[in-house]
Amino acid sequence: MKWRNRLSFALGMVVAGIVVAGGGLKAYGQFAYAVIADPHATTTDHLSNLQSAVNYIISTKTARNTQLVFVAGDIAWGTGNLTAAKTVLDTLNTAGIPYVPLIGDNEVHSGYEAAFQTTFSSQYTYLASTLTNWQKAATPVSGRYLENFSFDYGNCHFACADFASRTSGDEGGDLNNITGGTWSWLKNDIQTCSKPKNENINIITHIPMFRTGVSTADQYLFDSTEMSTITTFLDSYKTNVAANYAGHIHQNFSWNVSKNWYSSTIYTSYVTDETWYDTRFPELNDTSDTVRFVTATTGATSMSYSQSVVAVDTELYAASLGSVSLTAIPEPGTLILLALGLLSFGSISACSKKRQRGHR
Repeated sequence: MKWRNRLSFALGMVVAGIVVAGGGLKAYGQFAYAVIADPHATTTDHLSNLQSAVNYIISTKTARNTQLVFVAGDIAWGTGNLTAAKTVLDTLNTAGIPYVPLIGDNEVHSGYEAAFQTTFSSQYTYLASTLTNWQKAATPVSGRYLENFSFDYGNCHFACADFASRTSGDEGGDLNNITGGTWSWLKNDIQTCSKPKNENINIITHIPMFRTGVSTADQYLFDSTEMSTITTFLDSYKTNVAANYAGHIHQNFSWNVSKNWYSSTIYTSYVTDETWYDTRFPELNDTSDTVRFVTATTGATSMSYSQSVVAVDTELYAASLGSVSLTAIPEPGTLILLALGLLSFGSISACSKKRQRGHR
């Protein structure tokens, strides 16, 4: 590694620290938030890649004006693994960039949803003291540790919804439409949240909020009945809801969601690839540690957003993990998305990845 690159990384970390020391969290007319997905921090390699992604976010904080990070599920499973992942993520708090952890289906199906709640309860307490209008639904509900919460940031509203199925072997989406469950919570949140600008609502989930009409793909998404429930409700809020950000299917693409084929788009679902290397069709050679950055800009009447997907240089942004002990726990299911079905419908907008060796 060249000494100039090491110096750039070190200076970036120092600048981030100075910014934190100089003041608290601020919401600007334009600010950025990052989305990372599916760290699967159950091996040293995966945890190291998560660390590299976190280091990149911190070192480019000032240049990008990054003020929040969403971790869109499948963070880790196994109590020790969850703790190790949290230790890495906690460095974001130290740098003045609060992170928002979402539960994924792997934590649920491996039997660690209660452990997830226990591990990240202190982070949720921190977020409640840091973010405006923080609201978190009570959990557990009927034995399900549903992680549903929302908050305002600047003129944006973020709703984080737990759509992971609690049915054994089901890797698809589930509205968890029970008393006190996710769907009733989300509807109420959308109905009652502040809407100072159009396009100000963003819904963050692990399972992407769309379906393709291709069964081999949709078994990992939502069934037609549940998707109809989602679009019928959100169609009334199409001027308010901008996007859904998700992970789960280990790809980078976007999908425009509408009530039916002849109606206008309600929102766009942006899926972010994992923070490690996992080649899945149509990828030919995935060697990227992925971070998505979203820049939110306040206009006269509406919010607008720009997307940037970055492939982090894991060598440049690597850092020692110290002494950690991880337990290799297999992924509780084999998710192989047959993206050929997605491509045949022509609704994928591929996001190019640019190799980053310096600040951007």
